[in-house]
Amino acid sequence: DLQRTVRVPVKAAARRRRAPRTGVAVADLTETEQRNLHAVADVLPFWNAHDVAGVLTFYDPDITWHNVALEETYHGKAEVGTFIGSLFTAFPDLDFRVTEKIARDDLVSERWTIHGTHLGPFMGIPPTGRPVVIPGMSMVHLRDGRFFEDGFYFDASGVLRQMGLLPPLAATRTRAGQAVLWMMVNRLPAALALATLLAGLAVKRLRRAP
Repeated sequence: DLQRTVRVPVKAAARRRRAPRTGVAVADLTETEQRNLHAVADVLPFWNAHDVAGVLTFYDPDITWHNVALEETYHGKAEVGTFIGSLFTAFPDLDFRVTEKIARDDLVSERWTIHGTHLGPFMGIPPTGRPVVIPGMSMVHLRDGRFFEDGFYFDASGVLRQMGLLPPLAATRTRAGQAVLWMMVNRLPAALALATLLAGLAVKRLRRAP
């Protein structure tokens, strides 16, 4: 949806207008920017069909992915394809949605969410069977209309909370939560075992609260 795209260079600020339906500032896009926006939109059906080979046709042979949350980098189509395949295994019903796009020159930034049920290993975590929503953002560099480099971030701690492996942030404001944090910061002996126990008690208390 090109109407949801914002590109307002400083020199073109005087030509800005308001899109009547979306209320988003828009400006003329270059041919390169339009081509890049179509590329990032056209790949989505292949993601949602879980077609790894189809996704990779949109990628440059020298594609590099920077997975900031997992502190991993994937070089080339083979490594990127392996990671994408692992996502489809972890979330067999994975649904990838891009909600916003911004294009400038050879760059496209995206805000996206992944929805799915955790039925396979993800981040080293065995399947929990829980529904998960993963919000994230990407900065994509395209070369000749193909994905050349992608640096992306997602809410890893939020994923762990949805899987039931981290307590809610509200637990850190309880007495038990504060005690756990104090012990962890000061690295007291046996703190880990006690911290796990207290965190579990804090979560139970929060769940019982009205």
